[in-house]
Amino acid sequence: MQVASLGLPPAQLPPPPAYRKPVLVTTYSHLPDRHLEPGDASMAYFRPGGALPGSDLAYGFDERIERDERLEEHLDGMCWALGRGGERKGGVVSWRGMMTRIMTAPFEDREGWEMRALALDGSVYLEIWEDRDSADYSYKMKENAQWALQSYMGYAYEAYATIPEAEDGPEGWSGTVNTNVQWCNVVRSAIGDVPLFLGGEVDCVRGPVGSPNPGLDATVELKTNKVINSERADKIFLKKLLKHWAQSFLLGVPTVDVGFRTDAGILESRHEFETATLPALAARGGANWTPAPCLHFLSAVLSMLVREVLPTDPVVTGAADGLEEGDLPPAHLFSLRFTPRRGVELVSLGETVPEPGQRWGGILPADYVAWRLGLGGPE
Repeated sequence: MQVASLGLPPAQLPPPPAYRKPVLVTTYSHLPDRHLEPGDASMAYFRPGGALPGSDLAYGFDERIERDERLEEHLDGMCWALGRGGERKGGVVSWRGMMTRIMTAPFEDREGWEMRALALDGSVYLEIWEDRDSADYSYKMKENAQWALQSYMGYAYEAYATIPEAEDGPEGWSGTVNTNVQWCNVVRSAIGDVPLFLGGEVDCVRGPVGSPNPGLDATVELKTNKVINSERADKIFLKKLLKHWAQSFLLGVPTVDVGFRTDAGILESRHEFETATLPALAARGGANWTPAPCLHFLSAVLSMLVREVLPTDPVVTGAADGLEEGDLPPAHLFSLRFTPRRGVELVSLGETVPEPGQRWGGILPADYVAWRLGLGGPE
């Protein structure tokens, strides 16, 4: 049942709602075996001067170690961090990637998406949803496999752009690519009146190797792009800057370092961009995107979620009252669906009864939900 819908914002808009500067709340690391550890064990350090021109981004492809994409992690890592000292106060809790999709939706004309939302203890939790049994999902997995080398080059660029340098390998190489390894920041922010609590992977920081976490102002996002050698390639790059800007803006990352490579994967050059200057750079190049519609749409969508989803919180409805430890109330699940060039609709999927060993509403770990409801705690 549809409960609300929103069209895309018009071209002429007033100043957008303010986006509060993100504040770092906590960090956690995925180790080489994908094990979780609080803190900065997987934090990488940016190489002064960046990756070296001439670096071969195809190097090490056959030795790479890849995370098992079949394992669905949902919001598990973020909930794990929140349950061990992280702060969370109302509004919307999600990954940076979900907010990026919503922000860039006004300028997305090809790919739709669907997210799932539910309310718990005063907050709305939001994550992407994909039907892994559908033909579309199977096709995407096959398509991704065909482009494995191109995807790998982005990780290889990170290996060349960070230190310390490995004992073996070409100059500047910091070691075998292992996509299990991630360093995640959890930040507190707000868009207009809606508080936000976002988690996201951060590539590296500026600072001496081994020094403590220097904070958000020293973080760097690493990207790769094909060498721009035509007007068409320039237009494609200017369009990509929208996503680069949104991703870094949301987490408070001030710098985006882009490596420009040949089709064969040889790094020709690199350039550092200040996140705050990307919209003006895109505008000068003739790109059709601007920040105002992005921020207006993000504010409108999140306000709709808080307005429509939060009243189904079991703490609000009383469904959590009188439960014994180990029991959980039903979860009221919603679907947020985006159609390119049209907008979003919010659909109520009704209540789901939690089953032992399953995520609450298919999204949240049961022990995290129990902790939020005062019915137990994370181990």
